[in-house]
Parts: sequence; C-alpha cells; structure tokens
Amino acid sequence: MDREIELKFLLPPEAASLALAELKALQAGDGAVRQLDATYFDTPDHALRRAGYGLRVRDGEGGRKQTLKSASAGGVFSRGEWETRVEGPGPDRDALALTPAAAMLEDRPLAPVFTTHVERVVRLVEVGQASIETALDRGELSAADRRTPVCELELELKAGPPAALFDLARTLAARVPLRLSLISKAERGYGLAAGEEGLAPRRHAPGLSQRSTVGEALQALGRADLGHLCAALEALRGRPEADGVHQARVATRRLRALLKIFKPLAKGEAARRLDEDLAWLAGEFDTARDLDVFVGEVWGEAASGVVFSGKDAFERGLKAAHANAYLRMEAALESPRARAVLLEAAAWLEAGDWTSDPGLSEIREGSAKAYAAGVLADRRKAVKKRGRSFDDLDAHARHRLRLKGKTLRYAAEDLAPLFPEHAARAEHFIKAAKAAQDALGVLNDQAVREGLLAMAAHGDADLVRAVRPIALSGADNDLIDRAKAAVEDLIGAKPFW
Repeated sequence: MDREIELKFLLPPEAASLALAELKALQAGDGAVRQLDATYFDTPDHALRRAGYGLRVRDGEGGRKQTLKSASAGGVFSRGEWETRVEGPGPDRDALALTPAAAMLEDRPLAPVFTTHVERVVRLVEVGQASIETALDRGELSAADRRTPVCELELELKAGPPAALFDLARTLAARVPLRLSLISKAERGYGLAAGEEGLAPRRHAPGLSQRSTVGEALQALGRADLGHLCAALEALRGRPEADGVHQARVATRRLRALLKIFKPLAKGEAARRLDEDLAWLAGEFDTARDLDVFVGEVWGEAASGVVFSGKDAFERGLKAAHANAYLRMEAALESPRARAVLLEAAAWLEAGDWTSDPGLSEIREGSAKAYAAGVLADRRKAVKKRGRSFDDLDAHARHRLRLKGKTLRYAAEDLAPLFPEHAARAEHFIKAAKAAQDALGVLNDQAVREGLLAMAAHGDADLVRAVRPIALSGADNDLIDRAKAAVEDLIGAKPFW
C-alpha cells in the first residue's frame, strides 16, 4: 500500500489561469496535461462509502487503472490507496480481493454511481529539500442528469518534510484565492448522486483507540473538527442558512476547545495565533446565529397576535439587522483571513512544532487514555469549584462558568471513546454537561437579546421598552433556578474515566 500526503484546495474557475501562472513561475515549463475520465462504483446499498472507501476505474495517461482509496488512513491528509491496471470498464474482483475492502464485498454486485470528467495539469515543484507534485483539475462530476463543476488544486508531497508542503501552499494562497477542502471528489460525487450536494455537513467521528497516543488523539480530533469546519464553510457559501451557520460556529468553537484540552502541546506562538484567528472567525458568526435563533425560535411565536405601537417598524429593523448580519458573515468568509485560518489549522495539526519538539515527546507519545483521565478530572474540578458558589455568581461569572462547562462537554464527547468500558456512564455525564450548558445558555441569551432589541429598534428606547416584555419572556429567577439545578446535576454526575 502506498500512502499519499496531500492538500486539496478549491478555487474559482476564473482563478485557474492565475494558479497555473504561479506554478509555472515556480517551475519552468508548461506541465503535463492529462484527460482523466473515471467512473465510481459501489454496492446497491453503498457499503464501500459507508465503510470509508471510494472505488473508481479511470481512463487516462498510462491506460486504465482501478483505484481503491480509504477516506482516511492516519488522517485527513493521508489516505490509503490500492491501485492496479485493469482491462475492462468495470472493477476487477481479483484485484479487490487483495484489499481491505474484500470482506465487505464478497460476491455482491457493483454498479456505477457517478462519473468524473477532468482535465489535469501536472507539474513537479522542488521546494528546498522537498519534491511536491501539483495537479490542477478542471471539469465536472455527473450523476444521472445532475452536473456540478470541478476546479481544484492538489499538492502532494512526494519526498521531504511535510512543512514544505504547507510553505508552498502559503506561497500560492498569498496570490490565488485557495480554499482548503477536505471533501474528496468521491464524497462530492456521492452527494450529487443522492441530491445532497450543498447540505450542511455533520462532524464525523474521529475513531480513537485505547492504544492511541496523546499526539494521535489530538490529530484525529483536530482533523475531524477541521473537516467539519471546511465542509460547513463550503455549504454556507453555496446556501447561506441557519443550520449552516450553526454548524460552522460549532466547528470553530470545537477547534478552539481542542487547543485548551491539549494545552500542554498547544503552548507555542503558532497555536496562540491560531486561537486568535479562530476566535475572530467564531465571532463573525455570532450575530447571524443569534438573530437566526431570535427570529426563528423566539420572536415569531412570542409576537404572534400581539399588537403594539411600533411593531411594524421593529420587525422591519429586525429583518434589516438579520440581512446585514449575513452580509457581514459572508464577506468574512470570502476574506483572505478566513481562508488562511483553515490552512494554518491544518499546518499546525500536521507539521506544527509540537509534532517534533523533543521536549514534548513524553507528553506527545504518552497514553491518550491516561492523559484524558487527567484532563477530564481537571476540567470537572474547575466547573465544580465555580458551580458550588453558583448563588454568588453574577451574569458575567455565570457566562464564564458556561464556557468552562462547554469545554468540559466537548472534552467528554471527544475523549469518551477511550473509555468503552464505561459507555453508559459517559453517556449520562455528557447528557448532564449538555443540559448545564443549555440552561446557562438560556441565561446568556437573555443578555444577548437585549443587544439585539436595541439593534433592531435603532436605539429607540421607547420601542425597546415595548418589545422587551414580549421578546424576553420567562422570569429571570426561574431561569437561574433551572441553571443552578442543571449545574448541580453535572457536578453530581459520576465520572466515566
């Protein structure tokens, strides 16, 4: 089995010529041009896809080849690959029998799912001691009567240090609007075939093992979060909507939480800058998300049938504020900073100083399970300390408790697979952590909505006073009591580690 280490970027079709010019400037020559036409196959119930594999038969330079790729073999940027020459237009069952997919296929029929028609321009670039193959693909995917364009740049490390791959990516990204993508053509093709292209994605389980090291756990979790974020941002670009905003904000926050959970390995300057940029990106979603919730889950029901002076003006202001929040968010997504934060997150996960610093080897190579037990205990202790003095907390302090509870919840969700012997206890603990986060979130929402009212009312104090009783329903004391009870339940939940 060969292992490829690669980065893939999406770019606007109109930027393809600029990308080719930049690559030519790095390495003289026109590059090899290849026409690659491929058909992807699977069982009727898509067993290969569900198991994380993609099977294609492709015609191109060098004849017809069959390739089986795993969705991940060691990470988002490293994939297992089994390739062989074939004669016919369909899959070679004898060759597949020698791959990890053999057991699930047996004698089950394989049928075409979708096709790709791509022109590829290939160039080999030397960067320091590294040799990197670049491939610019332009064409389309097709499934039945559906079509979608393809314009991608792949950078594959052939030899040399992984850091060189990211150095080349930064050089190109400074001149070409590249967007990191962790979605393969196979994933896009399956989505196209099912009519799912553009739907907001969900986070895929990273698959931790009790034998994982701390470094392996960090990378597996980080890759899952980064994959979630990249896919969510692409979905938002294609279809700006509430669920996509929510998914993107959650993915960004989970990446930030990961830096806290693995703090001993995330102390360097690169990690600090990454955290700052992720905080900025998360902030660009905040107003859009807050207004999504307010408009979609609060105001419509609360104001139904209610008549008051200025209602029409307030609702016009609310609609304008909502539209402006989306415009601001969409502008941020198209900014160089938003594109850069994805690349830098990938660079830190795959080639950051923490991956090779001898001074961090004891932590990096230690047992993930032992580390998880320690970090979960510390995070629980921090929540417990603040939660026990809940009655003395003001609104700001309760918000800080909520943030600590959120990190504990993410840590519990991420690290629970390391403790399969206590799965039921882990489920109960995570449920309690989510309930506490939600209850504290309701309190925080009340404060946030005060600002939303002022925004929609354009600072009209009389209008805010008229709207407040409708928009901020629920007695504060009742909300505080519920939050206190939820925090007490979390504190009392039995640890699973």
